Amino acid sequence: MSRIKILPVSLINKIAAGEVIERPASIVKELVENAIDAKAPKIDVYLEDGGRKLIRVTDDGIGMDAEDLALAFQSHATSKLQNEDDLFAINTLGFRGEALPSIGAVSHACIISRLRGTASGAEIRIDGGVAGKVREKGAPEGTQVEVRDLFFNMPVRKKFLKAIPTEMAHIAEVLTRFALCYPSIHFTLTHNNRVVFNLPQVRDTAERIATFFGEEMRNHLIPVLHREELFTLTGFIVPPFFDKANARMMYIFLNGRYIKDNAIFRAINESYHGKLMHKRYPIVFLFLQVKPSEVDVNVHPTKIEVRFRNSSFIYSSVLTALKEGLNKSEVKPVNFKNPVSIPEGKVSGAVGLDYIRKSLWEQYSSGKDTDKIPASEIIKPEIEFTPLSASFDTGSSAPNLQHSELETLPGIGNQYREHGAYFQVHNTFIIEEINGGLNVIDQHALHEIILYHKIERSLQKAEKLSQRLLIPELVELGPKDFFCVISLKEYLELLGIELEEFGHQTIVIRSFPQILKNINIREFIESMLVELGDNEEYLKDKEKILNKLMSIMACKGAVKAGQKLELEEIKALLGKRNTMKLYTNNCPHGRPTTLFFSLNELQKQFKRK
Repeated sequence: MSRIKILPVSLINKIAAGEVIERPASIVKELVENAIDAKAPKIDVYLEDGGRKLIRVTDDGIGMDAEDLALAFQSHATSKLQNEDDLFAINTLGFRGEALPSIGAVSHACIISRLRGTASGAEIRIDGGVAGKVREKGAPEGTQVEVRDLFFNMPVRKKFLKAIPTEMAHIAEVLTRFALCYPSIHFTLTHNNRVVFNLPQVRDTAERIATFFGEEMRNHLIPVLHREELFTLTGFIVPPFFDKANARMMYIFLNGRYIKDNAIFRAINESYHGKLMHKRYPIVFLFLQVKPSEVDVNVHPTKIEVRFRNSSFIYSSVLTALKEGLNKSEVKPVNFKNPVSIPEGKVSGAVGLDYIRKSLWEQYSSGKDTDKIPASEIIKPEIEFTPLSASFDTGSSAPNLQHSELETLPGIGNQYREHGAYFQVHNTFIIEEINGGLNVIDQHALHEIILYHKIERSLQKAEKLSQRLLIPELVELGPKDFFCVISLKEYLELLGIELEEFGHQTIVIRSFPQILKNINIREFIESMLVELGDNEEYLKDKEKILNKLMSIMACKGAVKAGQKLELEEIKALLGKRNTMKLYTNNCPHGRPTTLFFSLNELQKQFKRK
């Protein structure tokens, strides 16, 4: 008997679902693509519990009749391809016929649709891959797809779904991409009966950019245009002073489809070369129109990766267009407005915008009376110089929470108590003479681990870490970043960062840790999002989240490499290390703080032995 078997259709669809349907955002993407292909002027997305309980996408497109619905959940059934030649001339977002069967295989799904110009509609249901019969159903023109109980029959996959704010972050990012690329379509997103955003049709992409990222950015948009026989590039780039700590705001669209392409990324980074600091990234909104025969979009099930027939030509064209845009533009400094005191309490809605944004997590917000806050707990807006030694407390040493007492190893432990001269070199390293040799100390790494233990101790003792900001600071974020920050809200508050939502995709910071008083709040939020926002491994474990956040805080609060220290500041740093009965030989990221060179080894190197 042959051991090779033909798999049943239900199992085939589940396997396909594993490639196509990763999370609720994947379903939203596939269904919105179908709605766009159906020429819908308006697309409504409704969610419950971050999409785990319910996803409903409603459009007013061309719709489907009963015969179409009968085939909708059949594998590889599509209206967008007729023969092999069509595969090399794809002008639609969907084309494989895999999305609906995959969705139906892992959920309880239902499609209600009515073809334009017909008197009545039809309905079909599918439960875990088992489709029912098509029934007549009254419905408006267009299509409505409901997906309930995602992964109900795949408990392992369901287990790996993240917290609601995390899933919402991914969904918001998906819809942001569609909204930027299709400004003529009215998009809405509603979660648990609360409007997340309502985006009416606008005249152009620049208006959509302003909706998501603010008027300040729109005022500094630099248009780009490049035309070739088989290639057209339009869009906007942003001056270098709007740089970001990650590449998340490089929006690239090909023939109406959001893509990621290494050649285009290289061209973008090369065009900004010399204009951005290390590990900073530009903001771009690029729209490429390429003849379908010149690009293969059938590379990956998600259709985000593509393959160009002539990638070097695409690279050079994008590079040329962006360099011309940057060189010809008259870059003006940002006109930062004077800070205005923000009233305490909840602020609902978005001011000056033609859409409504209500809080998804309104219950987390709290209003407090500023007048009742003691003056000693308020951080003044003026930046004051604080000597390094001020960051070291003089209290008793922290209890050992993670490590045993320092071992007696070369360069650490008791040998610290017998030190002699010390001085700074290259404004980065400290040379310390000790009994039996010398230490070369990374000033940033050492200060970082000291601050980490200080934060850790305060957290364990439930000591207050924060001070009240006299003028709360507004931080405007992109949709995905906004939800990521909200998902971390309870952990940030434990560490002294009190925040709440303020209108559309904006948070207001009301309290900030004293340890970070001279650190730019926006910079800290950006760094946190870079290191933690996309790393979902941490978001599953409270301890990991707190440890990571403490590491980021310690890193940002520590003295920097290249910062000149006075002798008294060096003495304070070494003194705190000497009194601390905790492990300080590595920073929280694992880098060494100290390298020990024995006198014996030095004598050998200089041929004295």
